[in-house]
Amino acid sequence: MSHFTRVRTQLHHLDTIRRALEDLGYTVGKGDVRGFGDQHVVADLVVRVDGSHDIGFRQIRGSVEMVADFWEMNINQQEFLQKVTQRYAHLTVLDQAAKQGFAVVAEETLEDGSVRLVMQRWS
Repeated sequence: MSHFTRVRTQLHHLDTIRRALEDLGYTVGKGDVRGFGDQHVVADLVVRVDGSHDIGFRQIRGSVEMVADFWEMNINQQEFLQKVTQRYAHLTVLDQAAKQGFAVVAEETLEDGSVRLVMQRWS
């Protein structure tokens, strides 16, 4: 019996997901997501988080789903995805701002975990 959970995300770009995961301190690869009883599924990005279990991200029809066997993992899937999503959004804002000529003047992480950015652009 498979224990894999598939979660459709609001994330769309695997490269930005990779950068977000690496910024959060994870090592990211490609290949199989390992789960209970030597079960596995193929993913575009694989994060090795536990001795025998992984978290994967794979592109499915224009969106990205997270897949993992969270059953025996010591990671809360909602908290994990929330951290990845926040970092993904942060990187997306920085990328889009840079394309429009903005530069980061100040960046601060507030007590509630939100990030305050101050940007400027010279005309």
